[in-house]
Amino acid sequence: MKVPNILTLSRLCLAPAFLWAFLAGTPVGNWWALALALFFEATDLADGYVARRMQQTSQLGKILDPLADSVSRFTIFLGFLVQGYASVWAIACIFWRDSIVSTIRILAASQGVIVSARLSGKVKAIVQGIAICVILGATCLHETIDWSMGEVHAHSAKLMWFVAGVTLLSLVDYLVGNRKVLASLDA
Repeated sequence: MKVPNILTLSRLCLAPAFLWAFLAGTPVGNWWALALALFFEATDLADGYVARRMQQTSQLGKILDPLADSVSRFTIFLGFLVQGYASVWAIACIFWRDSIVSTIRILAASQGVIVSARLSGKVKAIVQGIAICVILGATCLHETIDWSMGEVHAHSAKLMWFVAGVTLLSLVDYLVGNRKVLASLDA
């Protein structure tokens, strides 16, 4: 097992630990949830860098990385939904985008067509990662910044709508940018 794939797999394996810690609703649980979210973001950056630097890119890594990204982030977003930090519609938009993009990539790959990644997908990932850290940080530090948990929830819900908007824009860019590839698919 190569180092980049171990980093990627760690996100998949630790996603349930995030949910357990966050849903505990305790100060210690919230700090663990923040630490795990930061770990997810760090390993997301590190696995690709290490793979390229150590010349350890692999087909498995190319498949596992987007899966681990989706599972780890979507697990966090499910926690936000359950705890009232986001609306079901904001989370649904994120889910729909990831599902559509993954399905198109699988369909294209099955026909030997490579669907290119888009800059908007990277922007989406950065916005999602920052929002996750801001929301979890506010949850951990709400008393320090003199916010009630109601204020944390309200600001978080607004931020998650922004995240959903950026996520949907990346879907539109993805579809428009790959329209020739999509048109050529034998569906």
